[in-house]
Amino acid sequence: MIRSLLVILLLWNVGIHADDYSFDMESIETKSFEYSGYLRSEYKYQTLNQDSPLYAFLNRSDSSQNAFLNEALFRFTHYKDDFKLIGALSARYVNIDGVDDDLYTVYQLYTHNTLSINHSIDVGKKTLKWGTGYFFNPAAFLDRPKDPTQPENAYEGYVMVDYTYNKSFEGNLKNLQLDLVYMPTTARVNDDFYNGQSSNLSAKLYLLYLDTDISFIYLYSDTQKDKIGFTFSKNLETYFEVHGEYAKEIAGYHSYLLGLKYVTESDITIISEYYYDSEGLTKDEIRSSIKLLPFPAKSYFINKFSKKEPLGIVYSSVYFKDMLNVEDNSHLDTLGFIYTFKNNLEIDFSYNLNSGDQESEFGKKLVSDFTWLKATWYF
Repeated sequence: MIRSLLVILLLWNVGIHADDYSFDMESIETKSFEYSGYLRSEYKYQTLNQDSPLYAFLNRSDSSQNAFLNEALFRFTHYKDDFKLIGALSARYVNIDGVDDDLYTVYQLYTHNTLSINHSIDVGKKTLKWGTGYFFNPAAFLDRPKDPTQPENAYEGYVMVDYTYNKSFEGNLKNLQLDLVYMPTTARVNDDFYNGQSSNLSAKLYLLYLDTDISFIYLYSDTQKDKIGFTFSKNLETYFEVHGEYAKEIAGYHSYLLGLKYVTESDITIISEYYYDSEGLTKDEIRSSIKLLPFPAKSYFINKFSKKEPLGIVYSSVYFKDMLNVEDNSHLDTLGFIYTFKNNLEIDFSYNLNSGDQESEFGKKLVSDFTWLKATWYF
């Protein structure tokens, strides 16, 4: 605990005094290197659910636990003519009730080569970020799944080769982009995608047509079933956007997502998404399981409401998020407050509550509720 408090104090001190050491980056005419990132410290006080089957399964006898996370994320881009080296590196320290672990991860590290005005190629470890969904991306076949509780977080890519053709037009079709991706796997490379030797080829055709973002995706694998996908996003008004995704495994599962983002006249931002997975668990299957993977059910309905500068408090925002398991009507609710200091230090404090009957997904969680404090300094 002392270790994490020291980190929070360090972040505060850096944020408060950052202006004393600032300089004008715009005065540099030619940039060959750019960087950004953050230092973050988190603390969770978690109340344990003594009625959870996991509580007895793990032989717990306490009523609460403390969890700490310290993380540093460093992003960089090195420029040299038509060549870029792009990277994102992470170091994490986790401590849960005295049991700690260090984790060092290369999220991205790849080269970007501009071959001509319309052609480019990326080689290395890269996050594609395909899909239009905010909490889920069923059509992002070559991306790792998001954490719906923290969808904005950076996540790890895969080693691949990505060729891109891009062309702009006049008329109803404003832009066309074709991505051709080759992603191999071995027992040591991309092994969490497929643990063994395999070759995976994917094509994505993106169109900006009638001011609508449309993508068609195909994935071929020599070891797994092929998949097809479709995504769209459309601004009906400047304050109202709708989006969706559809994914289908040939002779297998299908999943889809429908969502919207709406900003009210009082500047409340609403994000709503419905997600369905035909291979997800039913209510009875959830009831009979002791330990569940994250978000295992067939369907979820997620709503997030956020308001900037509540009660006239500048640099602040409040938010409420409800993550509903439609199969068993259990849910995770989050109420939070964010304050951002002038020097890019952000404090995020939230209360989180798992609700539902004792045999539902969120009702049987080991943690019944928790407070969560995050301090992040962005640079």
